[in-house]
Amino acid sequence: MVKKNNFIETLCSYAVTILGLLIFGWLGIYSIFHTCVIDPAHYTAEQILFKDEDIVINLFLLAAFFVVIFGLRRYADVFKKVHVGFLIGGLAFYTVTLGCIWIYSVQSVPAADSGTAFEAAINFLAGDYTAMKTSNNDFYSNYSYFEIYPFQLGYVFISEIVYWLTDSYTAMPMQVLNVLSLAGMYAGLQLLSMRIFRSKAVTFILTFLLAGCIQGIFFTTFTYGNIPGFAASVWAWYFIVRFMQDERKGFKRYLMLIPCSLLMAVGLLAKYNSMIWLVSICIGLVIYVIRTKRWLDLTAIAVISAVALGSFALVRVHYENAGGVELGTGVGQWLYLDAGIKDSAMAPGWYNDISKSTYIQNDCDGEKAAEAAKASIKERLAYFSENKKEAREFFKKKIVSQWLEPSYESVWVSKVKTHYYGEVDPDGFVASVYTGRWGDFFEDYFDFFSMIVIILAGAGFLGLIFRRLSAEGIIPLTALLGGFFYHLLFEAKSQYIMTYFILMIFFSAYGLYFIIKNRSFTPDTQGKKNLGARILSIAEKVEDYNRK
Repeated sequence: MVKKNNFIETLCSYAVTILGLLIFGWLGIYSIFHTCVIDPAHYTAEQILFKDEDIVINLFLLAAFFVVIFGLRRYADVFKKVHVGFLIGGLAFYTVTLGCIWIYSVQSVPAADSGTAFEAAINFLAGDYTAMKTSNNDFYSNYSYFEIYPFQLGYVFISEIVYWLTDSYTAMPMQVLNVLSLAGMYAGLQLLSMRIFRSKAVTFILTFLLAGCIQGIFFTTFTYGNIPGFAASVWAWYFIVRFMQDERKGFKRYLMLIPCSLLMAVGLLAKYNSMIWLVSICIGLVIYVIRTKRWLDLTAIAVISAVALGSFALVRVHYENAGGVELGTGVGQWLYLDAGIKDSAMAPGWYNDISKSTYIQNDCDGEKAAEAAKASIKERLAYFSENKKEAREFFKKKIVSQWLEPSYESVWVSKVKTHYYGEVDPDGFVASVYTGRWGDFFEDYFDFFSMIVIILAGAGFLGLIFRRLSAEGIIPLTALLGGFFYHLLFEAKSQYIMTYFILMIFFSAYGLYFIIKNRSFTPDTQGKKNLGARILSIAEKVEDYNRK
């Protein structure tokens, strides 16, 4: 965290941190009173239930959490002796071990979009490009899946490479890639914590919060580009931070743009929504250039964008040539916006098939479909204008159903699928997670952990208002806010928030550090009974009671 006096950087820092505080501060408070779950009676259909929380229990758990935290504070000197490399290696070992145990216990078979991508990659590897021309699925009206969703070809390309390297015909190698990507993402966030916050204490807190994110472990069964794409984007951010923090003059510092560009290309191929990260990095670079007056560094924007977007275009051309077809624009953002402001059987603004149906009804003509979507959007906005209360309720429920569904569908993504070994052992751990005691435990744990992370994130943004973010730190907060507003308006699901939740933990770690260090919370030597002193006093009494 480097304080700068540049007006633009300071203004941008205040803008994003205040906005973050308003959004996640509200969500944090709201999470004490309300939560969401996937309706057990309509579990496969992903229908969301909005539930009231037990406020007394939540307040008790929050109090207990902070009693423990302030009780452990006295051992801070011991924690400071732990080497950062040990934290990174320990978390990586923990993540890979638990992740591999889970994916090999579940052995989930991909279905729906992930199943289509899996089958396409296997067939393309064998030289069969039929899927580029047509589909036997009535759901797509016999149009090629990739004619409707050409952006999925990036993930298919990565999958094809993995299956070629492993000579495998199951989805397990991609799930292993998910586990390794998750561990890599965590390592990148730990390294970035040292560079952005410049505090070993924050990195120590971050390590334990990431270890507590069991949702991430469960989510690794989802054979899709969410985790690999986000992990590559985090590392692209890492290398651009190294570029921005390098004070050297000359050519060598520009070498950082090579891994940054390649990783951003991988992120975009794996998950096209990584475009949010690309935009965030470009915004950070503009702020950095204004601060440093290194105008030549603006070329970094062109280089990173050209490599990332160019790589995706090359992959698309490759498959078009191999399949002997020329794909159209596919379902565009106007169609996703139209879907995102409409009702759904799942929850407001969730997937509702409108975007695909509109595209097919217009003969897969991108321009005609976009015009139809714009007309529908105009009509919907007029309705919201006349029914403002309903509009407010729609978007409130859309936000809450995504961010306060604390499992982020991490269990759902494998529970509703079939498994390579057949039926789940009814007496085994997997079955217990799905429908037994372990499932009940994790449901309660996720609810508590999500509430803590969001509240601490709000505290982190409050602290960063006073400390101010440099351009390097503005990048991830811009990405987090970009994800929030994108899914506020466009198609939504709580599973889309999983990776943003992990990014939120990055700021939650600073939030807990800010609470511990702030004078309003931290016991002082003057005997004043501030909040921190009272909490620590309670912790000491509890400890004395336990000793007796």
